[in-house]
Amino acid sequence: MSSQQPHHSASNGFQNQSTNYALSRPKYPQEAIDFIRTIVPAKAKVVDLGAGTGIMTKFLVQDSHFEVTAVEPVAGMREQLGQSLPEVNLVDGTSWDTTLPSESYDAVIVAQAFHWFDDLKTLQELHRILKPGGQVLLIWNMESKKNSRWVEELRNVYEEYDAASPQYRKNHWQKIWGTNEANELFDTPLKHRQFDYTMPFLRKNIFPRILSKSYIAILPRDEQDKIEKRVNAVLDDPSFGFAADATGAFIYPHDTDLYWTQKK
Repeated sequence: MSSQQPHHSASNGFQNQSTNYALSRPKYPQEAIDFIRTIVPAKAKVVDLGAGTGIMTKFLVQDSHFEVTAVEPVAGMREQLGQSLPEVNLVDGTSWDTTLPSESYDAVIVAQAFHWFDDLKTLQELHRILKPGGQVLLIWNMESKKNSRWVEELRNVYEEYDAASPQYRKNHWQKIWGTNEANELFDTPLKHRQFDYTMPFLRKNIFPRILSKSYIAILPRDEQDKIEKRVNAVLDDPSFGFAADATGAFIYPHDTDLYWTQKK
């Protein structure tokens, strides 16, 4: 395997919080999964790259019935995925060295992860393992501030800690797709579609969700405790508009962004 290793925030944070990640991270809207099936052919051989605990993998296997190979470098994440989806071919690999055979897959899907490895070496590896005309799909969920003051306030609390961590919202991941090297490998610019995702959630899972963010997971426990108090202060302040029913259930608004391209 390549000596290049995942960002320390990702490898350490996700290793520490793999259980919280599996339990509290958002799934994906059915509309987005259905749309993926219009891009990727039926019964396709698909790589789920940076598969994590298998949130997207489950959709690809059980909803879309693709033949899926999941590639994940973090041991704790692989353990969670293997327990929940034992039928999936699970590989210890990275975006720079998947260890997979050349020109063997119809599509590579990267869910909530491309910002961790947004470089030319990754694109070259994706190009290598894809069949001619194969597809690359990138998808992210993002807590939506569009019509929600409390979501905006929560993001203000935890995003102040992500300065040293690659994040989708910063858009640095787009730079590689604007290069001549990327255009030699794939059709550019990327195509894009956004989906509204009104996700049912429980208040008790809000802080575990935040704690599963890699840059929060690596903080000292006392700093995490301070964040939890600030999070609860936002949720308890009626001026921010958070509301849950007697069981703690509420709707967590998200934007789901899907980008895709084809191998040249």
